[in-house]
Amino acid sequence: MTTQRRYPVLAGIVLTAALLLSPAMGTVMANQAGNQQAAANLQENQLSEKAKRTEQKLQMLFPALDDTSRQITLETKDHLPVYEIRYEKNNEFFARAYIHAETGKLLTFLLNDKDLEIPDDKLAYKSADIFMEGWIGEMRSLYKVTRLGVGDVIYSRYVNGIEVVGDEFQLEVNSAGQVTSVSEGENTLTNVNPADFLPPAQAVKKDQLNRFIAPHLQLMYTLGENKTDLVYSAVFSGYVDAVTGAELIPVRQYKTWRWNPISLTPGGKVVKVKNEQEATRIYESEFGISLKGSTFNGVRDEKERVYVSPDENEVLFTKDGVVIGFISYSNAEPKKGKPTLSEKQALEKAVQFLQPYLKQEEKEFYYRVNPDTQNPHEYVVEFVPSVEGLPLKYGPSIGICVNGVTGKITRYHQQLDQKPAKLPDKRKAVSTDAAAKALLAKPTELLYIYPLINGKRLAKPVLAYSIHINNINALTGKVEE
Repeated sequence: MTTQRRYPVLAGIVLTAALLLSPAMGTVMANQAGNQQAAANLQENQLSEKAKRTEQKLQMLFPALDDTSRQITLETKDHLPVYEIRYEKNNEFFARAYIHAETGKLLTFLLNDKDLEIPDDKLAYKSADIFMEGWIGEMRSLYKVTRLGVGDVIYSRYVNGIEVVGDEFQLEVNSAGQVTSVSEGENTLTNVNPADFLPPAQAVKKDQLNRFIAPHLQLMYTLGENKTDLVYSAVFSGYVDAVTGAELIPVRQYKTWRWNPISLTPGGKVVKVKNEQEATRIYESEFGISLKGSTFNGVRDEKERVYVSPDENEVLFTKDGVVIGFISYSNAEPKKGKPTLSEKQALEKAVQFLQPYLKQEEKEFYYRVNPDTQNPHEYVVEFVPSVEGLPLKYGPSIGICVNGVTGKITRYHQQLDQKPAKLPDKRKAVSTDAAAKALLAKPTELLYIYPLINGKRLAKPVLAYSIHINNINALTGKVEE
């Protein structure tokens, strides 16, 4: 399998390691996780009919579940409605199941098994096959079976000799031959009919892919340790339709990779803070966030001072006495629902907030806007400097989170004091066509995937090419490893 973006999780905001590792941040994040509202308990008869059938099949294959008590909740996982069923025996955790509320598909089942020894291949395969025959019957024959080094048994679907991404089962088996864990891919058994799968002969030849890939490469500078590189970065998902060459989006939490130029109007404002009282006053007067009569507590680390409110809902970051960012959990409310603001409106909110605090020379930037993977109702707006007309990555940056419902700024952090080393001559860059050819010289494979169109997954598979997407050194034309 080609190494692929399956799939990196976008950080909620661009924060320095010092901030993330500070004691104050650890306390705040732990506090916020503990304050999340618990889902309401449901009765068994409130399960959907499809989920009931799945749960009944689990009881048939795991008879020990019969004399357990159940705690059922409905929650959202990866934007999907999911039942969590917690099984207890003698007031102790016994097993847990996650079942898709609408389709009844078993996402994960886990027994509280204390047998951690790994069985030999013969026992593992035999036990897994017996379970699979009970679980999906004769459709077991559609899957190829392999074993991971950690002992798990994997059933993967192949059609026309090509892998069907997300159509798989992963089973754990203990040393006694008992299946203790089952996970299904999101696309498991979505299509059983081989006629739904386009024959590989209809795919364009690999040597014709170049014209599809070159437009997805963006020239930029990247800041490394004591040097600045000039690279072509692959600014797409890594999947293209094998017939049309169109980009395919394989996951719901897709990230926009391309950077777009933007000119901003600096205000030159510098906000300074000396102590807790001043931080409290500035936080309300400058950012409109009140601590409601309480005062910040200051926490100092090696380079920066962090101010944390008593309820840990508000955090203010300073460096050398100058405010460089904040986190406001009160501005993050509500935490549920989809954003009502568009990406364009979120960008406008971020720009309106940011411009007053830019220095006079900080005018030209590149930006991108993405949904926050941890908070689906929020947007993450990232800015990097424009240097000689190209984006500069992994160095100076600004990150702003915008509440997609209220338009309030929930997180802000800027780090623009890092200067790039000597810049490579962009006039010496190889062409995008040459860079694309270098990328396609790496392993490229055909797959069947179920892409998303406007947030909805297609019901039928699409024949796709999976493309190796590491950076290409723009001066040498070689793919970085």
